[in-house]
Amino acid sequence: MERKEKKKRKDYKGRQESRSTPSFPIDLTSEILLRLPEKSVARFRCVSKLWSSITTDPYFIDLFETRSPRPSLLLCVRKDDNMFVSSIPQHTQETLHKSSNKSFSSSQPKSSYHMKFPEDDDGFRPTESVHGLICFQESLKPVVWNPSKKEFLTLPKPRKSWIDITVFLGYDPTEGKHKVMCIPCNRTSDVCRVLTLGSPQESWRTVKTNQKHRSSFNTTGRCIKGVIYYKAYIYHTRLWVIMSFDVRSEKFHMIPFPLEARKNLLLNYEGRLSFVDDTNPRRLLILEDAEKNKWSKHEFLSHLSRDVITERSLHLKGFTNAGELVYVASLFNNSSYILFCDPARNSFRRFEFKGISKDESWLNNEGEGLFMSPLHIFLNHTESQISL
Repeated sequence: MERKEKKKRKDYKGRQESRSTPSFPIDLTSEILLRLPEKSVARFRCVSKLWSSITTDPYFIDLFETRSPRPSLLLCVRKDDNMFVSSIPQHTQETLHKSSNKSFSSSQPKSSYHMKFPEDDDGFRPTESVHGLICFQESLKPVVWNPSKKEFLTLPKPRKSWIDITVFLGYDPTEGKHKVMCIPCNRTSDVCRVLTLGSPQESWRTVKTNQKHRSSFNTTGRCIKGVIYYKAYIYHTRLWVIMSFDVRSEKFHMIPFPLEARKNLLLNYEGRLSFVDDTNPRRLLILEDAEKNKWSKHEFLSHLSRDVITERSLHLKGFTNAGELVYVASLFNNSSYILFCDPARNSFRRFEFKGISKDESWLNNEGEGLFMSPLHIFLNHTESQISL
């Protein structure tokens, strides 16, 4: 096996050196490119013929896939206390060397399984996937879920007097710690409860929020570079704002809402908080400076994807790490699909649900394809070996 690998390396190196003799070593160039994000590799292919030949070589693509684990899209469908979970590739080999606006479809997941939930509760309001973990609440208790290890950790109720709660999950990249943060739902408060996962006691502590505010039933958060962002309503005003919670310092700040995006979904665009512009659905509003409340505008959505989205009644869920927009229906139906749109190339690809439901009779509703249930999508999910 080792001899075969050395031969592949020799053949690969020989092919590259026969095409050009640069002053910069081929092996070092390849090693640098292997460490870059997939979107950068695709963009740098245009630098030179040599870089194009390196990044489109099958041996390079195999190495890239092996050494750079790709985030996946996690699809979850729940019925009663059953949960069907499927891991879908966000990036395919076509993404590395795709250069036209050709569309393509696929229907084969990386892996699929179904599992029993801790409790049969209809109040499933999950957070996004944050560094491999997902959080939701069951019977007013936060539950942490590691899909990779199929493990659940049910936490104690944050505060007995709270009738309902909104749960957020954050990750501090500096200290490598997850934290669960809870506030009362539909009730004004100036405190939250925070619990650090993996700490010796794993007990809740009270943290002041600086501003009295409340969340609504459908409030969701977005954790970006160690900061949780979420929408909130300020006490005794008619003002909707963006609240930010620094996971490491546990400090809150208030960011005024851009007028064009008061009702839209919080998005993570290339590591920055963003919204779709209400007045122009092809425009993205991007937070450049939270302290100065500075926002930039970016045209991002093609006419091609808009036509397809309108026809199929799909909803925007966010961006992949490679910059693709992800659209999906709110309810699961095995005749529908997930749409990935690449705004830079004005192209799209789709993942068909029939590939994940053919072996699950309860998803198929005994083969009739009529089963409809809330569909939950978790973008940029990474494998985690954390034990709960």
